[in-house]
Amino acid sequence: MVFIPYMKISACLVVYNEEKLIKRCLESIKGIVDEIIIVHDGPCNDETLKISKKYTNRIFIRERIGEAEPHRPFCLNQAKGEWVLSIDADEYLSSELRDKIPTLIKNNELDGFNFLSTVYYKGKRVVRGPISKSYKLMLFRRKSATISGIIHDWYKINGKVKDINLIVEHKPEIDMFSYRIFIKKDLKWAYLQAKRYIEEGQAKHNFLFYKIKAIFLFLFIFSYNLFFRLFFLNGILGIKAALLQGMYNFYVNWYIGDIIIKKKST
Repeated sequence: MVFIPYMKISACLVVYNEEKLIKRCLESIKGIVDEIIIVHDGPCNDETLKISKKYTNRIFIRERIGEAEPHRPFCLNQAKGEWVLSIDADEYLSSELRDKIPTLIKNNELDGFNFLSTVYYKGKRVVRGPISKSYKLMLFRRKSATISGIIHDWYKINGKVKDINLIVEHKPEIDMFSYRIFIKKDLKWAYLQAKRYIEEGQAKHNFLFYKIKAIFLFLFIFSYNLFFRLFFLNGILGIKAALLQGMYNFYVNWYIGDIIIKKKST
């Protein structure tokens, strides 16, 4: 019989060519987790895996998809810990959060924790307004978690989840509120998400339905974020955030309509 040690926390990362950020992330979780699982989205073209091997031997290279979410169910299935810490390469734990995690996982009444994720704009941390209060589910019981693998979908927890005002730093190299980045990256993600909805049989209406839905969803999400979630309190940044979220959902549904038309014409 092979002895398998009991593990409390498994860290799960899905990455792609993150040599500039991966060390910062892994250093922040070293000593806090019992195992680190890294899934690389396709062949690695930089030093990401070389750096990662200094922290773990549980590294998997999978087919290139271009987005993290489709790999997350696989990554979750590799975890052996009672708890899972899902973290991205451009994130790292604050020292306060590192110190508190061992205490958090002793709570028998909760199944997950949402941490306060920082937002940076033009190199400066956003500390006021609704955009500064962004929570992200990152620590949860493995057996309580499911994830679909659909792009921009996240973990669902069968149990109680609590917001905790402990900070996980989120400092990507790119400007997440840039229209140029949206055109370069988010449009590709929107198309991949639309394609996945089609492949999984979730798009059950005709193309016109999704074209109309795209317009109404854009107007609803933009208005909802700007006025009901009070994004306008963050000024230009809030308008950009509301606009980009609305545009993303617009393109997902618009592309679904395009794909349905293309399939009917072939």
